[in-house]
Amino acid sequence: MTTETGSELDFQPATEADMTFIRELIEGERLDNERLEARQFITLRENGRILAVGRIKPYERTYELGSVCVVPDARNRGLGERITRELVRRFPQDEVYITTDQRVGLPGYYERLDFLCTELLPDELETKCERIRAEGHRDPVGMIYDRTIERMPTIADVYRAKHVIEGKLPRTPLVYSAALSRELGFEAHVKLESLQPIGAFKVRGGVYLASTLSNEEKARGIIGASTGNHGQSLAYGAKLAGARCVIAMPVEANPMKVESMRALGAEVAFHGANFEDARVWAEEHARSEGMRYVHHINTPELVAGVATLSLEIMEDLPDVDVIMTPVGGGSGVLGHLLVAKALRPGVEVVAVQAAGAPAVYESWRERCLKRAPIDTAAEGLATGQAYYVAIKTMIEKLDDMLLVSEEEMREAVVTYLRTLHVVAEESGAAALAGATQIRERLAGKKVALVLSGGNMTMDGLRRVVSKI
Repeated sequence: MTTETGSELDFQPATEADMTFIRELIEGERLDNERLEARQFITLRENGRILAVGRIKPYERTYELGSVCVVPDARNRGLGERITRELVRRFPQDEVYITTDQRVGLPGYYERLDFLCTELLPDELETKCERIRAEGHRDPVGMIYDRTIERMPTIADVYRAKHVIEGKLPRTPLVYSAALSRELGFEAHVKLESLQPIGAFKVRGGVYLASTLSNEEKARGIIGASTGNHGQSLAYGAKLAGARCVIAMPVEANPMKVESMRALGAEVAFHGANFEDARVWAEEHARSEGMRYVHHINTPELVAGVATLSLEIMEDLPDVDVIMTPVGGGSGVLGHLLVAKALRPGVEVVAVQAAGAPAVYESWRERCLKRAPIDTAAEGLATGQAYYVAIKTMIEKLDDMLLVSEEEMREAVVTYLRTLHVVAEESGAAALAGATQIRERLAGKKVALVLSGGNMTMDGLRRVVSKI
């Protein structure tokens, strides 16, 4: 979002003297009139006259953008959009929330300003919405804009990450498989990210992010939540940078990944039954300890590092027709949408998610951030909620998303063993499972399959093979 201010219009903070006018305006439009204070408001004025108002309403733990209103005789001049964008620019946190009324069609207005509907609201805003619904007068819907999207990497940023990473990580091969190609009916090229030092593509993000840490950040340390591969990525990067690293994991975490993180010097803290439980603890711990919390999606440096995978595919196979990639939270897909689509606009990017953890799929399909239950053995895809940056970018650029079953992923693991003689974890084999599902649609095309990780325990491999 950008702010445009003409010479005849200017933004000014509201004063106590303005509040009688502002209260009358807000109450006349039946907007949120709870706890109105001058310090919350900005005004858009023309020759000293207030034409529009809006406020940033504080709660104990979050903020809400609200009470946006244009005086009746100044409407249809785009002033509502201008003051909304200015409020977003001034918002004290990246996640900008609004609650608006479904019945009068306002969500469509805010969607045009790049907001998305969301079922994931801070507790205080959810309580407000429940109270309004109980009163029966309005049908509130939550919406979100995340300013992190404004800092997502450019192609130049990804090349910068590449120059850092190529001195610290091996370049993984993009292998043409005659056996897979004959079996599936398309030209199959497999990007073997299982050959990374931690056995997964995410190490790219951790290494690049760690290279950008200040000395102060290194001293305070970094913290993240993970089912395994994101945590290993941060641990690997932190070790290279000499920074403290704490990883929150679900109690029933993959022991191979836990041991890998500890071997790299990370502190592992077990919290909750799944990734979302661990994430909540990690965010709280980061605040209380003054550590830098590294979000697995909304961290631009992480996305830039991960996107080097897409850059390598485009360098090795410039005329690729389709890129098939697993999607958990979405950092890998973001990389392809930012890089492959920029370098070859006609390339199709198809994401594949576990049917047992469909939060991202449902959010993309319904254009609304959602939660969904987690019931999958594919640890890397076991994400219980969607995030604005990934979903907004996918809505704009993604060609398709598929859901694959546990059985389809297990079969893909065995197919990789049989044809390429490589081990893939279930999430790492999801792209192949998806490609197999739509093989007729891919007939005759050049397809890059991202084998995103190979961290399969022996017990896990026995389990997979025994069920085929």
